Amino acid sequence: MGPRSQARLRPLLKKNSFLGRLPEAVFDTLMATGQLKKHAKGDIIYRRDDPGDSVMVLVAGQLKLTNFSLKATEVLLHFVVPGEAFGEVAALDGKERAANAVALEACEVLVIRTRDLLPTLVAHPHAMLEVIRALCEKARAVAPLLEDRTLPMRARVARGLLRLARQLGRRRKDGVHMHLAVSQEDLGNYFGLARANVNRQMGHLKRAGVIRIDGARIIVTDEGKLAELALASL
Repeated sequence: MGPRSQARLRPLLKKNSFLGRLPEAVFDTLMATGQLKKHAKGDIIYRRDDPGDSVMVLVAGQLKLTNFSLKATEVLLHFVVPGEAFGEVAALDGKERAANAVALEACEVLVIRTRDLLPTLVAHPHAMLEVIRALCEKARAVAPLLEDRTLPMRARVARGLLRLARQLGRRRKDGVHMHLAVSQEDLGNYFGLARANVNRQMGHLKRAGVIRIDGARIIVTDEGKLAELALASL
């Protein structure tokens, strides 16, 4: 990656990614050897079972990690936001990708090859610890997705929105703002519901004054009430 790109991305990566825990010289070396790639909305960045030869960091845009059930239904596992690494599992164990990564909007991705990354992590265990922590957070995030499939639709949507608010939200005077470059179908795949049911439940929440929708932005206007609905069937 060239000097101009490094200068542009340096603040984001230093503040929000595991790369920021590395010594300056090591950080600069990985930045120089890394490749910056652009993807259009809908691009498949990698597929499940592709070779895991790199770890990636999203530097702009938004993407989703997905898998498919035995019935060929998409299961949306995680939304990736700028500064967040993905593809770590395959990069660390050298095996195939465990999920699909798909661009939800135009994206920029920093690609760091495993052959460059692993010696660095071995030499700097604190950075390795950051990668492990990120993997643990993602593993913990998947468990509620499975638990939610047993809940009534209203509670399922409420719990899902609370998770997204904690991950993606920015707190402002009028509520918690989330930018989600997703379709109702994507939300359904995340909540484990059909698109029509998502529309119905989101409509109920809007009329109750719990959320507001402004284009691609969902604003949680009554976080307390949303939490009550999330706990209603537990």
